[in-house]
Parts: sequence; structure tokens; C-alpha cells
Amino acid sequence: MISKKSKLLRIRANWIVPIASAPIQSGEIVIENGVILEVRQSHSKADDALDFGNAVILPGLVNVHTHLDYTVMRGLIEDVEFFPWIRELTARKAAITQEEWEASALVGGAEALAAGVTTIGDCCDSGAVPGAAVKLGLRAIVYQEVFGIDELRSVDAILEELAAKVNNLKGITAGSLVEIGVSPHSPYTVRPALMRSLASYARTEGLKLCIHASESQAEGALIRSGTGPIAEMYDRRGIQWDVPGSGTASYLGSLGILGKNTLLVHGVQLGAEERDVVNRSGAAWAHCPKSNAKLGNGVADISMLGFKSANAEQPGTPVGIGSDSVASNNTIDLFEEMRFAVLLQRAARRKIAAMTAQDALEMATIGGARALGLDSLVGSLEVGKRADLCVVSLKDRRLAPAYDPVSALVYSASASDVVMTFVDGAERYSKDNLDHFPGVDIGCANNVMDHAAVRMRTWAPT
Repeated sequence: MISKKSKLLRIRANWIVPIASAPIQSGEIVIENGVILEVRQSHSKADDALDFGNAVILPGLVNVHTHLDYTVMRGLIEDVEFFPWIRELTARKAAITQEEWEASALVGGAEALAAGVTTIGDCCDSGAVPGAAVKLGLRAIVYQEVFGIDELRSVDAILEELAAKVNNLKGITAGSLVEIGVSPHSPYTVRPALMRSLASYARTEGLKLCIHASESQAEGALIRSGTGPIAEMYDRRGIQWDVPGSGTASYLGSLGILGKNTLLVHGVQLGAEERDVVNRSGAAWAHCPKSNAKLGNGVADISMLGFKSANAEQPGTPVGIGSDSVASNNTIDLFEEMRFAVLLQRAARRKIAAMTAQDALEMATIGGARALGLDSLVGSLEVGKRADLCVVSLKDRRLAPAYDPVSALVYSASASDVVMTFVDGAERYSKDNLDHFPGVDIGCANNVMDHAAVRMRTWAPT
């Protein structure tokens, strides 16, 4: 285990994958006070280096879209169409206590670290994720979710409550690696007047925005023609809806939501015209292939989202990869997510070039960092960047022989192969230590979450 007092750290492995440059065989990284000083081939076998041997050191993975507090919902609502699924999920949230949300978020954050994830973009209604991220030492942007499709509460009242929540969360995260943003949940759960006010509030306060967009056919039907299951629900509840008659991106653009500090999540229903609207705005995308597929929403075309490899002559729209919540995905394994992303693009487009292993790894590292606006700090192993990295063992027979480290990571590795995770140069997860997460009592959180799960099995909305 690395001493917490250590200022200079050298780590070595058979492979270094910097992302910003070609893989280095027999490489090492020199870190001082959380900053990368050198990325190079090993000069010697000095005893003061931490040598992982047959392993890959790569940038910490960036999971741009999570709901860590939904960990307690894993496997609870299965094989259900999207709109009934999200309605039941929303109803069940009422049965979870704040203590249980906090335990659930802590367990989810620990799962992320153990999977090599060092940075998350999380949408959170409960307010539990920022504190969990601080305890675990995760780097994060946590977007406080906002809902309000009906007129039961005024825009001013909702904004006043939001400002109080944001100020409280800023106090909780002060001096940490966690930043607070705002998430108008979706175009169908936030009414236009509120959406405009949230966009204005975020700009005034300098907060980043995140919104679920172009996710489902039901959403598209509502916005384009005022039809479908969401429109029918509006009718039952007496909610007035003036049909925009456009795609989701154009609609959000008209409300002031789109901009360089905006992260759009999903993009399954995106067309060429909508793609151009997003590209011109400077907004980024979170690509969540497994969640989209499991909920039957479809396959987002990464070329339609504007993705281009890091070495393209002209930069594309920033696109990062996200697991979404384990309520819809079941794991926070970005290696599995990368692999699924490649295979799904190739199957859907019937082209090998639709997506490569290198594309997927970039999306899970520097692409995610760009999407969150953190690429000057993390996402690649470069001199001057923060030392966020993970170490993946190649010792399991599933990964041997590892001719190419990128292919091994994307096509063979899994979260269980991660042996150590560093954030800002500090060890935040170690597979070999009994205390996997230094200073954090995950066992207690697991017990609280398990108790909640017992109640969830029999709970039903009244």
C-alpha cells in the first residue's frame, strides 16, 4: 500500500496506455503531489517503484452518466417497457429513506472505483451522491435533478428550493474534487417555463447542465406530434402541452438549454438536422449503449452524435460513455460497456469501421473528460495532468496472450481485472488490501442497503 505521506511515486507495468500517444511497453509513470511528471519507458528496476508487472496502466475511466444512488434499485424492475419502467422507478423512490439513499450512493461509488472509474457525471435527485463521492475521493460533477412538468408548484418556488440545495451541496463538497451542476431531468418532466428559468439560473451561477434527451420513441412522439404514452399520461393528469413540432434538440435549443457546458444523455432518436443543432451549440453527448438497448430504446449512432477519434483532423462533438444507473444496466463495468458499444455499432451499421477498440477506449477516457469539460485535468496520461489512473491485470487466462493492450482492454477485460485505482495521485481502491477503500466503511453501507432491499421486494405503490 502506498504511504499517504508519499509525495513522489513511480509506478511501472508491462504496458502504459497514455491515450494521448501510442502504448509504451515496459513503461512507468512518475507522479509528484498528484501531478504526472513523466510518462516513459522504464529506466531501471529500482526498488522504490511500484511494479505491477503483467498489467496495463491507463487513465482512470470517465463514466459520464450515472445515478449512483439508484444502486439499491439494481435488478428490481426488469423486462419492462421504458415508460412503465420509469414510472415505477419514480414511484418506488418514495419508499427510500435518506439514510438508504446515502448508503446506496456510497456502495455505487465504491463499485465505480473498483471498476477503474475515477470520474463520474452523476444525475442525482436525493442529494446523496456528492457526499458519497467526497468520502470515496472520486472526481465528479453531480447534477442536482429538477422536476416540474405540472403547475402544482410555481417556477419561483422550484428555483428557490434548487438554490438552497445547490448551496448546501457546495458546502458538503467544498475543497473536494466534486463539482455541483443542475439537471432539468428531461423534456417531458420539466415544463418549458421552468426549463428556461433553469437555463438562466445555471448560466448566472456558472453551473454545468445535464439533461436526458432524444432517449425514447415516446419522448419523440410527444415533442414532434403530441402523441404516444407520455401525451396520454398528460391528458389523464390534465397537464397542458403545446406541441413544439420539432426534434428534441431544436426544442431544447429554443429554451436556452444547449451550450458548451451542457451534457445531453442518450441521443438514440437523433436525426441529421438535430445533430447539426447540437454541433453548433457546443453541447456534448453521453452515450449509454447498454441501458439504451436493455430498455428497448434503440441504438444511438455515434457518427450521428458527432463522435470523431482523437486524432481526427477536425474535432468532433465531445462524446463520452456512460453506464447509466444499475437500475437499467445492472453494472458499472465500463470495460463491458466499451465492448458492447463496439459490437453494437458494428452489428447495427454492418461495418467494422463503425467503431474500433481505440474509439471505445478514447470515449471512456479523454472523450468523457471532454464531455464533462475536464480534459485539461484528466482523461489521458500526460505531463502536467492530474494522476487519475487505473491498473488492469493481464494475468487471467481470459486476457492471454495480450498482443495489443488496447484490444485486450476492450475485448477481454472486465471490472474484476482492476487491481488498483488512483485519483489525484492517491490510492482509492486496492484489490489486494482488506481495506479496499481506505477510510470508508463500505460494509456498513452494504448492510443499510440490503435492509432497504428487503422492503423493496414487497413494497407496492398505494
